[in-house]
Amino acid sequence: MSSGGSVRRYPAAGDPPRPGRPARVPEDRSSWDAQVVDAPARTGWLHLANRAVAGLTRAELRLGLEAMTDHSGAALVADPSRVSRWESGRQQPPVAVTLGYERLLGLPPGRLLAPVRTLARTTGGAPDGVPDEEVEGLLAEALADRPLDGSRWLRLALALTWHDRFFLRADDLHTLAGRLVGELARSAGAAHHLRLEAALTLLQHPSSQRAVLRAVGSWLTDPDVQLVTPVVALLGSVGGDTDDLVLRLLQGQDARVAEATLPVAAAKLAAGQVGPRHVRALADLATGLVPGVAGRALADLLDLVCQLPRPEFERVVDAQRDGGVRDQLLQIRDSSTLIPDAAHRRLARSLAWRAQWGAEDREPPEPDPMLERLVREALFHVDGRRRELAGRLVAATPYGPVLATHVVALTDDPRELLATRAWELVHVLGHGDAHRSIVARALDEQAPHRSEALLALGLSEVPLTPSESRAVAALAAQSPDLRYAATLALGLASPGSLPALRGLDAVTDRAIDWWQRVGTAVVDRPM
Repeated sequence: MSSGGSVRRYPAAGDPPRPGRPARVPEDRSSWDAQVVDAPARTGWLHLANRAVAGLTRAELRLGLEAMTDHSGAALVADPSRVSRWESGRQQPPVAVTLGYERLLGLPPGRLLAPVRTLARTTGGAPDGVPDEEVEGLLAEALADRPLDGSRWLRLALALTWHDRFFLRADDLHTLAGRLVGELARSAGAAHHLRLEAALTLLQHPSSQRAVLRAVGSWLTDPDVQLVTPVVALLGSVGGDTDDLVLRLLQGQDARVAEATLPVAAAKLAAGQVGPRHVRALADLATGLVPGVAGRALADLLDLVCQLPRPEFERVVDAQRDGGVRDQLLQIRDSSTLIPDAAHRRLARSLAWRAQWGAEDREPPEPDPMLERLVREALFHVDGRRRELAGRLVAATPYGPVLATHVVALTDDPRELLATRAWELVHVLGHGDAHRSIVARALDEQAPHRSEALLALGLSEVPLTPSESRAVAALAAQSPDLRYAATLALGLASPGSLPALRGLDAVTDRAIDWWQRVGTAVVDRPM
């Protein structure tokens, strides 16, 4: 470890022995409950982890980068000192360097850039746009409703927001925003992450914010909407006076919209964007919800409660009749952790080690402390924004698919909170090598969390086979409790099977009509 104690040696695959300073992996030394993470350290780790596991040496990286140019046409400078500062987290790499890593490592465009921009946003800044000579062609494709993958959506958003102001015809802007929001709702994994970054980029620009908000409102006010959580989540990044809207969504009749709004309310509380009157209203709402909420929404509710100012938090705690619930709320607030500390540290360490071993195809010489911390945060941090960001970072590395396989095994854990957290992380990471296991759980009458398994099948990049589609359709016909989830899985992954469900009930018929209007799951196929 260095004298400052901030980085450890990283055994970069493919690096030959050489004199001088070895490759080092950054560590995020910020406290567990800090409002701001060490974004430069995480950015450096993201670049280094991808390069190291791919087996690209620093010398090869430097030669490749120096053969490239930035957006102004100037040659990139990638001397050993600069590369060391980038990968150790001591200096933020330019956008052109991140794009260069993607090209040299054979990664899909935007795979690193999207999480790097998200990290930059956590520090309170707005990431810069990126000029693109093909902006007119990208815009024409988007408006013509031609296939536009996530990387091209991100390129278009970055090119438009490169300017302080940009002007499109109102109809064109609303068409573009509506299509992007619709694809965002129906995508998962890297396809979703890229569209999410594109949507956030447009949402935070003055020339396009109104159009994106209008598209969000149009999507959510459709009485038959089937997918709400990814779209509602966009509201968490909007500043200004949105207290009334958030409270209305929480108190509305649509339970799915209300549950999806819980993390939005928590994020706004954490950002100090909720006024005193609405803080009291949120505390009143949470007081009644704590005893009855379970499943996936529980972690989001706990996040909201723990983000309340101390007086309102204590009022929620004092209102609970169950002493165990009171103790749990106090423990979570004090530790910012959903699971007791010793238990979650051991599990995160084991998962991170297995992900390292599997991705590097050998036993790692030593553990990666940043990977371990990200696994801990993705599964156990009470702050939903931290969980999502950590999951997205791991997903953008070779560790993601390996970790996903092991996380799927946690989805049947008898600890309800851990199992639901595992399912949420599966939706971010994908299935790894455990797709068959998820199919089995969705169709097993004795398996818990079957709705989550059905959603995972719908959002998978692996299409349902004809026999699986028939089994899911039969499940929808036999189980009213699982009908919504089964219809959703078929709507996303096997729309041709939906007509078999027509006539089961009026709600399902309207859902089928909605799916036929909006289309199936959005998957970015390799180019």
